[in-house]
Amino acid sequence: KRTRSSPIPRVAAAMAKPGVDPATASFFDQGNFGIDPRDADTPDNWVPRHPDLVRLTGRHPFNVEPPLEQLMEAGMITPPAIHFVRDHGAVPKCDWDTHTVKVSGFVSKPFSFTMAELESWPTISFPCTLTCAGNRRKEQNMTKQTVGFNWGAAATSG
Repeated sequence: KRTRSSPIPRVAAAMAKPGVDPATASFFDQGNFGIDPRDADTPDNWVPRHPDLVRLTGRHPFNVEPPLEQLMEAGMITPPAIHFVRDHGAVPKCDWDTHTVKVSGFVSKPFSFTMAELESWPTISFPCTLTCAGNRRKEQNMTKQTVGFNWGAAATSG
């Protein structure tokens, strides 16, 4: 359970950005990597990134995969810092204490919950593999050009 007094490392004061909850920002910086200078003038200039991630779209939006060697060394469970990322825009800036999630649409009883309520629910952990649909597209593009980024073989995380 994540609380204000939890041992999750805090982001240095120099990284603090207006409108960014420090507890949320510290959750992102699990490896204490800090802010990548390449993100300084992007909307994600508050989100710490692992410096070794392979950037497929330049700077923004942030679409990356880990170096294949690091993914292989990690074994069956990918550390959060090197998980592949597929974004279409900026990471939302949410305040943990006031943010709510609304579940509506094709559900019998729409409802909403706070982040504190979400934290209080029981958790279940199990291995699950996620793979970007573009995984290995770089090889496909060498044979016949497709639409999309040149993802390598590391757009998979477990």
